[in-house]
Amino acid sequence: MISVYEAIEVILNQISPLSGEEVPILQAAGRVLCEDVCSRRSVPPFSNSAMDGYAVRWQDVAEASPANPVTLRILESVPAGYVAKRRVVEGSAIKIMTGAPLPRGADTVVRVEHTESAGDDVRINRVDGSGSHIREAGEDIQKGQMILEKGKVLSPADIGLMASVGKSRVRVYRRPTVGVISTGDELLEVGDRPRAGKIVNSNSYTLAAAIRETGAISVALGIVRDKRKSLASVFKRALRYDAVITSGGISMGDYDLVKEALGDVGVEMQFWHVAQRPGHPMAFGRIGRKPVFGLPGNPVSSAVSFLLYARPALLKLMGHRNLFLPVIQATLEHEIKKSRGVKEFIRCRLRFEEGRSFASSTGAQGAGMLRSLSLAQGLIVAGEEQTFLEEGSQVPVILLNHHDLLQSEAGF
Repeated sequence: MISVYEAIEVILNQISPLSGEEVPILQAAGRVLCEDVCSRRSVPPFSNSAMDGYAVRWQDVAEASPANPVTLRILESVPAGYVAKRRVVEGSAIKIMTGAPLPRGADTVVRVEHTESAGDDVRINRVDGSGSHIREAGEDIQKGQMILEKGKVLSPADIGLMASVGKSRVRVYRRPTVGVISTGDELLEVGDRPRAGKIVNSNSYTLAAAIRETGAISVALGIVRDKRKSLASVFKRALRYDAVITSGGISMGDYDLVKEALGDVGVEMQFWHVAQRPGHPMAFGRIGRKPVFGLPGNPVSSAVSFLLYARPALLKLMGHRNLFLPVIQATLEHEIKKSRGVKEFIRCRLRFEEGRSFASSTGAQGAGMLRSLSLAQGLIVAGEEQTFLEEGSQVPVILLNHHDLLQSEAGF
């Protein structure tokens, strides 16, 4: 039996990012860049007006004031998307809209609020300064400049940035396909008629949703009964995928045959017990570079083990560097007892008051009580040597369900 940290280290030391693939930029949001992105053009591509107003020569308007306005002849009006046909010369101006290219001869834009229309002329009452309200060509991005580095997780702004420089496709790390298998003679599918001694296969749904939340692709391979040959046959099919996750059948019972069946198809097991609760019977192996996770059958044990081990592994396969859920320190609102020798992950609710975080258990912590995990906003982490957590003590909490923790009002 190994510790939680040893198990994480064993797994992640054997995981490398998958190969890259080129996708349309809209399919790249939230994924990790597999290349440096350099701009093929300058942004903006030409000098343009940052305001609705008038393009002028500074020397014509430098002395303009409300008491001494300067009158200029309007040569033409240029909306965004069009180019001025005339050149600004002494005593003239061109009316210009935001985003329109700066006309030849102009070096300053006077905002419309500082002017008065006078037929074919305009009176300039004030100027904000020489060169004001002009966005210079290449002001944001120079042609050839690196704008995004390999390894970056692409945000919506990054997608727009690539569009602005004309990059319609980009290389990102491939999303792993994950074969999901549930084992056990006791399992029914959701739509099956209830029968004595049977339970619904909730694990495959929890795991599929958790896999998709990482950005990976879940492939349901169904329920496999507790027969070694049947298990080995499905495992062999599952190995076509980038990773395999099973739940159930890895404990010490007469029908816990997953470990043996994985060995039958060539999976090299690395460990199968971890000093933790929930999730003590947790197995990991690999065949070639493909990771294989044998998660416990109890619903909470399976879900917690996924979060601790499979989730960071899948993220690393996709090129992510930030692999773990965030951890905060919280004040415990009641005492908790636990067994020595295992790291315990206690489902908890969180509340926030005057800049402090407070944690309290969701109640009974049975490994089959999935509702307690649904209610949880975090997992209190209790160390192996601890047997008692005091009320009022500071405890680390792994954050779950981040959207539940957001304040109902803006915090600014």
